[in-house]
Amino acid sequence: MAEITRKDIFDTLSEFYGKVIEPHFDGIEKRLDEHDQKFRDILEHFDKIYTRLDRLETECYSIVAGIDRMERRLDPVEGSLDKIGIRLDTIDQKLDKEISVRQMIEKEIKDLKQRVTTLQERIEDLEKRLKSFS
Repeated sequence: MAEITRKDIFDTLSEFYGKVIEPHFDGIEKRLDEHDQKFRDILEHFDKIYTRLDRLETECYSIVAGIDRMERRLDPVEGSLDKIGIRLDTIDQKLDKEISVRQMIEKEIKDLKQRVTTLQERIEDLEKRLKSFS
């Protein structure tokens, strides 16, 4: 039997490495590269999300500040509206009184007209009676 030399072992291991181990490691490296690319894509996606969130946060602060300014400007308006409401209530009360007084006056006028009509009839009746005596 032939003696196995270091060169034979080295050649055999190199051949085994080239045919079995290296293709296996190449597959693993390829999958790792794919995973690295996926992680880069995910990180890029997160960066875009964070950028949008930052912009939305800035817009939110702007909106809140705008609402605060509007509320400060509306406070005096609200006070004025309250005063106007009180004045309108007063005017409504006065108007109700005036309407009531007008209704009473109209009723009195109607009654007076009725009395005038009655008096006119009595006058006519009296005139007829006077003519019948003459």
